[in-house]
Amino acid sequence: MTYRRLVVLLLTIGLLASLYVAARRERHEHAARTVELVMDDGDFVALARSYNIDQVRFLTELRRAGLTSLAVSEELGANISSGTGGAVYAGSTLQAQARITPLTDPLFAALARSNALRGDTMYLIAYDAPTAQRYAEQVSIKFAPTAVRVLRARLPEVWAIRSQSDYIAAEGFGLPFDRMALAKQLGLLLVPRLQNDEDFTGSQIGRLISDSVGTQKASTAIFFGLRNEVLGYPEKTAAAAIALEEHHLNFGTIESYDPKQDQLGNEDLAKHMPERLVRVQAIAKPEADKLTPEEIVARYLLGVNERNIRVVYLRPWAHQWNGRSIEETNVEIVRRIAEGTRKDGERLGKASPFAKFDVRPIEIVLVSLAVPAIVLLVLSIVGIERRWLLLLFVLGDIVLVAGGYVTHHDMLVRKLLALTAGLAFPAAGFLAIGWAFREADGPLRTANVYLRGLGALALSILVTLGGALAIVGLLSTLLTMTEIDRFAGVKYVLVGPALLALVLYFCTDRFAMKLEWRTAIDAPVRMAQLLLGIVLLAGAYLVLQRSGNQSDIAPSSFELALRSHLTTLLEVRPRFKEFAFAFPALMLVPALVPADRRRFGWLFVLAIGLGLGDVIDTFSHLHTPLHIGIQRLGLGAILGALIGLVVIAVYRRLRVR
Repeated sequence: MTYRRLVVLLLTIGLLASLYVAARRERHEHAARTVELVMDDGDFVALARSYNIDQVRFLTELRRAGLTSLAVSEELGANISSGTGGAVYAGSTLQAQARITPLTDPLFAALARSNALRGDTMYLIAYDAPTAQRYAEQVSIKFAPTAVRVLRARLPEVWAIRSQSDYIAAEGFGLPFDRMALAKQLGLLLVPRLQNDEDFTGSQIGRLISDSVGTQKASTAIFFGLRNEVLGYPEKTAAAAIALEEHHLNFGTIESYDPKQDQLGNEDLAKHMPERLVRVQAIAKPEADKLTPEEIVARYLLGVNERNIRVVYLRPWAHQWNGRSIEETNVEIVRRIAEGTRKDGERLGKASPFAKFDVRPIEIVLVSLAVPAIVLLVLSIVGIERRWLLLLFVLGDIVLVAGGYVTHHDMLVRKLLALTAGLAFPAAGFLAIGWAFREADGPLRTANVYLRGLGALALSILVTLGGALAIVGLLSTLLTMTEIDRFAGVKYVLVGPALLALVLYFCTDRFAMKLEWRTAIDAPVRMAQLLLGIVLLAGAYLVLQRSGNQSDIAPSSFELALRSHLTTLLEVRPRFKEFAFAFPALMLVPALVPADRRRFGWLFVLAIGLGLGDVIDTFSHLHTPLHIGIQRLGLGAILGALIGLVVIAVYRRLRVR
């Protein structure tokens, strides 16, 4: 068997193993299609009270529109006195009040007369039985027994807590029973919003969740707090995972665009319960106030359809819309999100996490064979063929993967291999179109530049897709599919292939553009060339900064409008870098006359490399469902081919003139 046939055989084995993993992953994604529409109870109550809206009727209308759940947060100490069920006073405040006028409550009056009111103590009062029960449960969980005294065991019950007012203000005192009862009455799932305390023990965490859920039909726990921590952080996340699973609660991991915004302990808790993970999308209230209802609906539906969002976290919109009242506006927003979700094939109900998805080490070994194989194939195409290289690369790959599992750093090894695949396959995809530069050679023997362009486009995309398949096979896990674990090589696979394509264009005979480096180095650098280099560097920086779901550099209003229209028209928006630049350039370069290839063909080569890297980038965002990536690439290829045909026709007409 020849050298190249051995390499192709290894490549085939690796890609078939990757395809097997991808097919399993697609089945898991198809099974987890239930989406939860959640309303924030705190903001809902504030809106309803501000506009004197009947809460039961309003929630009933939202429920009929598609709302599935109500997110009830722990009552913070700072909010106790503003409600009707309880109050909390600092001892120093009561002392000052007693000096001005007698206290009417007999208990506090007696304490004042005997100088027993303490300035370092907070006095918690419950006026009704449900509130008293909740405070009793929470006080026993949140405070040491030595810091708490029950001063009166009948209503209104009173506790003396040795603490400071700022600490009490930030402490949680459980989910209000009346809000939980309202959710149950209306058939809404409960989404408990709990706050962490770093001093919690495992038993305290278990009691907190048990007391918060009770007999309620609960779905997804979402954590909050000034310290932005998950329950159990920093050392009790395992206990938190056990308690959540015992009560059949999902863990809602909130989508963020910067790892620094992630909740502390988020990754650790997720690793303890990967089969209970669901992604949560929320729009902050200050930002939502600047958006139109159409934009809010579109953003949520985009998250559900393209980013595996399974919990849509809503806050009421406090404005009128197209003649609708505020109440009608919010009902219509929920209705449109619900309809759009069902239209995309999802169901409404308790958010569905991914089922157990394990890729065995032997499967990873087989998948990884595609990486040394494609590197060896690229080297073979440019004229480097050594049997010892084949042996070295394959054995090195197997040893590397095995060493990763032995040292428990298998994901690091898999990411390194994925990055290599993300660079090598686009390079191979670019080399695969070398035949198009020779009219009577290659798989499509035709002098017709239009057919050659279409053939080159199809072949380069097909080869590059092998890299996407290898990345999917190497990195598909529950943690990457929920974006807990991110592929750090995303930015490299955007710029790296463009540079590799340029090197291959000028340093190999594949494209008949090989440079004489001594002559090129001695040639003077013109000012125009220097300025062009600066522009290209700025463009590369812009591409890197614009990558990701939410880039550091915001797109223009024109681009946002165009994106919105494309999404509305095609449902899945193809990437601009592909269909508007890279794919037409890929079809045009083989059609250029040799003189034009020498003058400015390299600019198109950069665009081609960028586009092929973008194909890899599409599938490197592992939280995006596979079928969405395939649709995006297919639509981009069709649009790019149509634009490419037009560009070739225009070029030929202008070139003749």
